[in-house]
Amino acid sequence: MSSPDQGPSSSGAAGSGDASAPTSLPSLPSKRPLSPGSSTEDSRTPRTHTPATAAAGPSTSPTPDDDADEQVEDALDASAGAQPVTTEEWYELQFKWSGKSFDLRVSSSDLVYDLRTQIETLTSVPPDAQKILGLVRGKLGGDVDGVRIGTLGVKPNAKFTLVGTPEHLRFKEREGPPPPDEFDIAYSSARPSGARKLIPPADDPRNKRQVEKIIIKYPITVMNEPREGKGLLVLDLDYTMVDSRPLLDGALPPLECARPGLHEFLERVYPFYDIVVWSQTSWMWLESKLVELGVLGGEGRYKICFVADRTTMFPIFSERGGKLIKHEVKPLAYFWATFPQWSPKNTIHIDDLARNFALNPSEGLKIRAYKGAGTPDGLRDRELDKLGAYLTEIAEHVNDFTTLDHSRWKKRQATARPLGGESGAVGGGPSDGTAGGNSG
Repeated sequence: MSSPDQGPSSSGAAGSGDASAPTSLPSLPSKRPLSPGSSTEDSRTPRTHTPATAAAGPSTSPTPDDDADEQVEDALDASAGAQPVTTEEWYELQFKWSGKSFDLRVSSSDLVYDLRTQIETLTSVPPDAQKILGLVRGKLGGDVDGVRIGTLGVKPNAKFTLVGTPEHLRFKEREGPPPPDEFDIAYSSARPSGARKLIPPADDPRNKRQVEKIIIKYPITVMNEPREGKGLLVLDLDYTMVDSRPLLDGALPPLECARPGLHEFLERVYPFYDIVVWSQTSWMWLESKLVELGVLGGEGRYKICFVADRTTMFPIFSERGGKLIKHEVKPLAYFWATFPQWSPKNTIHIDDLARNFALNPSEGLKIRAYKGAGTPDGLRDRELDKLGAYLTEIAEHVNDFTTLDHSRWKKRQATARPLGGESGAVGGGPSDGTAGGNSG
């Protein structure tokens, strides 16, 4: 297990200690990039890849999933993009806090949230503890975090005062996955018709800058090198691969928290896809739980290419019920920039929350959340079995995933209709892809 002062394999994340983490773990590769002069022949040593480009990939429009168990709301027309800023203007600002002066720079297309994030970087005062006085008339409360700076009437070279307590002086909650979340939003990449001129999240200049920052700041450290000709399968962890609540609480042994058929599923899809795990948790929790589950360092006939944690996600804001709601997203361009062999044509992202697909709605496939570990209903879960059949079918028959509507995958499985008419396959078959010994 990595020491606390190390960076993440592809990222690191905020959070404090996890009471359920094991005291000793199998040896894992260091998450720090190798120094320029170092070298090794150990295949388990991760390699850090430098991004080739920071450009976001294209996306196409899916049809919202109409399954009864997926109560999601298409809220593209209520996203933060509903406040477009046609031209970007930059503001040099100065503030005082704790007897010191600080300088920062923000864009008119940035959100109040982005301003707070910069302040946190400079002062360690968390956004929810910040009181910003004198920048605009009135208070800048959390209810305006999704508002554009350019709409507030901020003056160039403005000065303001910050009041707030830094993080290290506040009580810290224990580290772990977020609790089960019923709030969800299904995004579409299609521009809606109507009078309001809207910006899809993927086209928002603010979001593009956030992706570029992540690409530059968090180079990907590979555990197992990508294989030629394979597609990219991005898997969420919490409530997709595992029931995280009893895993965190220690109510059940780790293997009993895994979704039924997890390892069989990973072995089934590995011949066609390089597998990446992307979780909305901190690196320390993610690493330890993947080891306990046997996904890293286990006996499965598959390998995990690399993992990413919450640090490589960022929030956007959507409107619901007249209120701006913040949620984080997983931008696939973070991977595509470093590995140009992957693109929307051969990438698929599996998650139990459709809102995570906001920047790549066409590449996302939402599955039912798994929250039944240790119950008869949980033991009857066959979601991964159906998903594995779909993923292998499209890899064998479809050259370009952008031609697919992933939201209809359950209906395809129910009718067992082949995806004929497409020639070629995304990845090689079982004869060339199955590997022995999972390392990480």
